[in-house]
Amino acid sequence: MEIMKANKWYSKINQIKYGFVTGLVLPILGFFIGFLAKGGELSFSTFWQLFTQNHDLVTNSALKSIYQDTRQSTLMFCLLANMLAFYFSFFIYKIDRFSRGLVSITLILAAISFLFIY
Repeated sequence: MEIMKANKWYSKINQIKYGFVTGLVLPILGFFIGFLAKGGELSFSTFWQLFTQNHDLVTNSALKSIYQDTRQSTLMFCLLANMLAFYFSFFIYKIDRFSRGLVSITLILAAISFLFIY
């Protein structure tokens, strides 16, 4: 059984560092997917401004709500990409070390996202 598993393509990437790198790259792709889904009618610079602007400085409550909603949904798209990768790596392909790196960076990014949202 172990001989058959060693010949699989995913046995080469079963390392923590590959999961860590994948966990850093996929949120960037998730950000662009969030841009297409949430801010497709906006230019990228306008979307980036909505995403990065401090919503506490805005006095208009409707505009403040738009900033918060855009930020939260975009960050969720970023982290959903890692959740999808975890599903395939852990449950389908059973590459545990890769999954460990992916989960560790996702937890770090989730903590940073929590600070960024609130």
